[in-house]
Amino acid sequence: MKHKILLMAALAGVLATTTACDDDKFIAGNPQVDVVAQNADAFYGDSLPFTIKASDVEVPLSTLKAQLYYGEEKVSETVIRTKTSGADYTGKIYVPFLKGTPDGKATLKYVLQNTSLTITEKEQELTLARPDYQYLTLVTADGTLYRMERKARNEYAANAAFPAKVNAYIVAPKYGDNGNELTFGWDGSAVALGASQEIPFSSTTSGKYDISFSTFSFEASPFAHIYFCGKEMSTTATPDVYTVDLTLNNGDAITVEGIANIDEWWLDPAYLKRGDDGVVRFVPMSGRYRVTANGKLNYFVIEVLDNDGNLASLQADGSGALWVIGENVGKPSLGNAVGWTTENALCMAPIEKGVYSMILTAGRTVNAASINFKFFGQAKGWGDELTSAKLTTTSDIIFVGDGSNGRDNGNLGIVEGKQLEVGGVYQFIVDATGGMNSCVLHVEYLGTEELPSADVKINGVKLEQLDSDNYQGVLELKQGDLLSITGVNDILNYYIDPDYVEIGASGATFIPVDGSYRIKVNMGAKTVSFTRMNGTEEATLGSDGHGAIWLMGWGVGSPSQDAQFGWTPGAAYCMAEVAPKIYQFTGQAGPEHGSLTGQRFRTDYLSFKFFHQDGWGGELGGEQLTLIEGGDMIGGTGNFELVGGATLEEGATYRVTVDLTAGNDKGTIAFKKL
Repeated sequence: MKHKILLMAALAGVLATTTACDDDKFIAGNPQVDVVAQNADAFYGDSLPFTIKASDVEVPLSTLKAQLYYGEEKVSETVIRTKTSGADYTGKIYVPFLKGTPDGKATLKYVLQNTSLTITEKEQELTLARPDYQYLTLVTADGTLYRMERKARNEYAANAAFPAKVNAYIVAPKYGDNGNELTFGWDGSAVALGASQEIPFSSTTSGKYDISFSTFSFEASPFAHIYFCGKEMSTTATPDVYTVDLTLNNGDAITVEGIANIDEWWLDPAYLKRGDDGVVRFVPMSGRYRVTANGKLNYFVIEVLDNDGNLASLQADGSGALWVIGENVGKPSLGNAVGWTTENALCMAPIEKGVYSMILTAGRTVNAASINFKFFGQAKGWGDELTSAKLTTTSDIIFVGDGSNGRDNGNLGIVEGKQLEVGGVYQFIVDATGGMNSCVLHVEYLGTEELPSADVKINGVKLEQLDSDNYQGVLELKQGDLLSITGVNDILNYYIDPDYVEIGASGATFIPVDGSYRIKVNMGAKTVSFTRMNGTEEATLGSDGHGAIWLMGWGVGSPSQDAQFGWTPGAAYCMAEVAPKIYQFTGQAGPEHGSLTGQRFRTDYLSFKFFHQDGWGGELGGEQLTLIEGGDMIGGTGNFELVGGATLEEGATYRVTVDLTAGNDKGTIAFKKL
């Protein structure tokens, strides 16, 4: 009975409150907008300042909106919270710099709203014009600046001795009192304002020529037209990469037009073979193929198409296509290793129905000492794996993993005690004529080829050549040492791990604490990486908190998300001990696939952990590490992961720091946006 009385009393209170509200009189208010200061004229690209006196003597104000209209379309808006009636509110509204918009009139509308949702609007007419720049600046990938002179209204050009390919972006300076610096890049198919990729200018030859750009139409030139066997290739979303689908017949002579340095391109010997007469001919069986010209890596990717024009997959009878995914294999070199990213899968060349070929050179396109890749029937995806139940081998060098012999089921490995001959050329042939469930791998030795080499030195110490791309050496370094790398022509274009080296006016300065470090220069991927050493062995985390912390997991990778560390022992990342017992890992956030160099965190997914060694064993999880900063982004008691729907801002820089100064079991972790 007591509960019933309390409930009735509560209901009575609600009814009383409702009755009292019904007696209140609604007040609409009367917002007033007075323009104190604003220009009547502006340029496209301006941040136009304004000052508005906003008032309402009856009802509190809520918001002031400045809205810009090109005709009937709202193209820009600024919102300001208005707390005080009678006060002046100052802001800026951006005047968009759009392609193809001529000089003309625009409408600037001020919308003031109070808490009763009553609105007052005031409109002003603006006269807009396109900036008439005296010059623009062309900035190439190596940082060289070229002045693009004004040739006519909105038309600019730089004339210089350029190479055949120039990747660059264009900068327009601030114009007028309210202007902004504008940057033009490549959006995957055309020049666009604010696009982050460099514009892939290209000419049929190197030498003196114009690079031009229109600030009105956003049209730019030159862009070379590339023809493969007489058919024009199309641009792709990736700069300097072109593609075409066409029919190719066994023995066809291959012609290429529009690539100035074609003699420097690598030819995949399973697909393209240059004869004694100098003519390049098509090796595989006749059929439909997709050819992709990769101007960044200077080679042609050739893939099999099905009858519908899609990438082909392996069929039950063994026909179709066979794909390779995994570690320690890549084309045109190991600097472009496949890894376990399905989009990077290599398509084997069909030499007859149901028989597939891949030709690899040890030390160039395949690791001589260790391999770990497998065959897939699915085109650039998981599924239809050639496991040990479906694949046998006649080779005495290569074995097929069964899950208990040192390789996962279906993965290939090199027989213990053996290795491929460095420079040796090997043909991997998969015979699927017995059907996709009865495949046989043959490995044939075809001879040797000379690997390219360079005299790479760091601080005068010559590095050992591991393969055609990779050089490494172990150096004793002190914190603050300057690093001098010689023997690499374009070292300024390399990605040097920013947690180990700071590039400044004085040069490349070593960041971590004193110690022994293995330095690896990858001339294919254009990276310089570091590993803490303890004698001839990789360092591990000592009980005193010094040594090395190893990072594994998904959503973290280096030099980009296309090389995530995953949970593979031996692929972990050695974090830099930047101060005694303090370790860090820094990078920008980027997408899982197609990320840019330096984007070492994934925007939408993280799941990583810290280890005492490069592999399983001692761990630093939630029991040993207390999260002291970044709990709004990451969390976890074991693996550290994104929490609460959090995402990272693409292009922003983040850093994870592990501090063990209080002890290995009393460490802290911080994750923050820099």
